[in-house]
Amino acid sequence: MLTSDELKKYAKQELGIDALGVADIGRFDNAPDFMHPRRIMPEVKSVIVFTRRILRGCYRGIERGTHWPSYQVFAYAGLTKLIHQGNYRLGRFIEDHGFEAVPAPPAATLRESGPRGPVPLGGKYPRNINISLRIAAVMAGLGEMGWSKVFLSRDFGPRQRLGCILTDAELEPDPIRVGEICDGCKCCVRDCPGQAISGERAIDFEAGGVKWQCNDLVLGRCKLTHFGLNRTTSPHFVKSFPGIYIPILEQGNTWVEGWNFGHALFNALPTYKAFSAYPIAICGARGCIISCMNHLEKRRRIRNLFRKPFTVEQPWRLPEKPQKYHEDHHGFVFDPEHPDNPENTSGNVQSNWY
Repeated sequence: MLTSDELKKYAKQELGIDALGVADIGRFDNAPDFMHPRRIMPEVKSVIVFTRRILRGCYRGIERGTHWPSYQVFAYAGLTKLIHQGNYRLGRFIEDHGFEAVPAPPAATLRESGPRGPVPLGGKYPRNINISLRIAAVMAGLGEMGWSKVFLSRDFGPRQRLGCILTDAELEPDPIRVGEICDGCKCCVRDCPGQAISGERAIDFEAGGVKWQCNDLVLGRCKLTHFGLNRTTSPHFVKSFPGIYIPILEQGNTWVEGWNFGHALFNALPTYKAFSAYPIAICGARGCIISCMNHLEKRRRIRNLFRKPFTVEQPWRLPEKPQKYHEDHHGFVFDPEHPDNPENTSGNVQSNWY
């Protein structure tokens, strides 16, 4: 016998997991086939979702425009490894009670491309089934999706990553709770550097008998900014390609195109190449996380509060377009130490354009 309370106690005391919730499989009845847990485990009875917090301080370097590695390790690569460890140890605990556990790690649900063939014989479903962890977390009673579509918890607001396990154990589900955290302030809309979060267009969700709304996110624009192709928030891109301008608001790319384009450039940018195993939000999630976090803390709508506000400054921005000094080199050699280059901090005035 295994109960939800036993699982939660083990997760918190032994694994350091911040919160764990359970959804019964019936809450996923309206999920599309390419996102349905039964396509992975036909015998699934319960969907377990757990959270591990993102340290508030790992956003500090990006907010200052000076340091990205902390965000990479403690919000992406390193934290993802802890999620995988939690999946494994929870799975062992479930197996020790005689039930099967199927870890469902974070992955992108590429709805644009659909299931990937070839199509198996006998009416079987093709590969590329991925569960929406955000929706699963709502179904497991851990929180809600904010207007930006980022998952929000009562403890940490937008600051967590999610893990998921499917099991044939019939566990007591947690109640679904929505409409308690996001107050519709739309700070995320105002501060998204890619202007990818719509202020008006909404998508309606209904699952487990519960309804909610999120914005109709412009996925292609979001992905270009996320992968650091937006000059206003990517000093790495501007340093390597100072004269190239990709007007983000004029692009018509899909999410997949943005992903592929970003990956194609990773080897050309040393910072991105180092981050490529776990591509991070080079934009720093300015609107969807940092602005949301600031607002929820100020309004005391979450539990994890601090003695001081995270920031009171306007966020830094780089010029959207190449500056005038790029015109002088006529497409030959760009000299970053030219005295007219505002990025030149060496004081070297001997260099010239060639």
